[in-house]
Amino acid sequence: MNKPLFQLVEMQIKEFFREPEILFWSFFFPIAIAGVLGVAFVNRGESVNTVAVIATQTNDAPIPSLQSVLEDTSGLRLVSMSLEEAELAMKRGKIALYVAKDSVNKGWNAYFDPLNSEANLAFLSLKNSLLEKNQTPILQASHITTPGSRYIDFLIPGLLALGIMNSCMWGIGWALVESRIKKLMRRMVATPMKRSTYLFSYISTRTFLAFIEALTVFLFAYFVFGVSIQGNIIAVLLTFLSGVAAFAGIAVLISSRAKNTQVGNGLLNAVVLPMTILSGVFFSYQNFPDWAVSIVQYLPLSMLADSMRAVFIEAATLADIAGKLLLLTLVGVLCFLAGLRIYKWY
Repeated sequence: MNKPLFQLVEMQIKEFFREPEILFWSFFFPIAIAGVLGVAFVNRGESVNTVAVIATQTNDAPIPSLQSVLEDTSGLRLVSMSLEEAELAMKRGKIALYVAKDSVNKGWNAYFDPLNSEANLAFLSLKNSLLEKNQTPILQASHITTPGSRYIDFLIPGLLALGIMNSCMWGIGWALVESRIKKLMRRMVATPMKRSTYLFSYISTRTFLAFIEALTVFLFAYFVFGVSIQGNIIAVLLTFLSGVAAFAGIAVLISSRAKNTQVGNGLLNAVVLPMTILSGVFFSYQNFPDWAVSIVQYLPLSMLADSMRAVFIEAATLADIAGKLLLLTLVGVLCFLAGLRIYKWY
């Protein structure tokens, strides 16, 4: 038997269980995340796709065939909207498709992005229900490929917001934790330099790098998928800076007390993981229960992604998103000041 090997393993296991913080992030935090996400997803009940029906100028009600099918078809819900309301709802991810009367064929057309799997499933579900009941006219698919109404136009601003969060949280938070562990921070703050200057150096560097990262993603989406910015470039830049301010401040606060990589990693994931899943980066959080939406919409990543999408695909002005940008900046400033006050420099 290799006695030294077993002794070393025993020593490392004892060191692991002697750290309460490590025990929490290794065992209790995953259980807590599983419980929260389980409530958010498992208890959502049956998934329902909203189908918007475009109201006609004469305010005609939806045709009886569609009405009867939707009443008996699980997973579909009918709402009446104007064309402008439906297009805006689709851009925001609230609906996957809308149907409108075909004045030529006296039928109905379903308008949706063919690359959106959720929209395809909703269309097939509605069409199959009509076929099963032998209802006429048959629903026809009309694919939307105009920039601003596609799934890729919804996705790219969300990915930009996600990139800003990850760049700040890991590029600032994790780097500061490593600096403390390597005792580099102790040497730096022993100089006449202001301690806040040391933190601002990380924030400044990450702002520049995050901008390069975001610009690269946007240029790729622009040339490959035709994604464009419908709003003002200044509004996009201010949204970017507000996002950096928010997550840089959060990163400083999170890194303020972590004394080893296990705790630092756990704290960062405690912030990054839930927002990545819940904040509507890949799908609209409007599909969550109303009580969850009222909370999720105020998460920093949700506000950042919503603001990005508003400028990118709705041509929102700076005044339209000013409230969210101010709130993001305020979160960042307060977190930075709190972190600076309790910061452990060595």
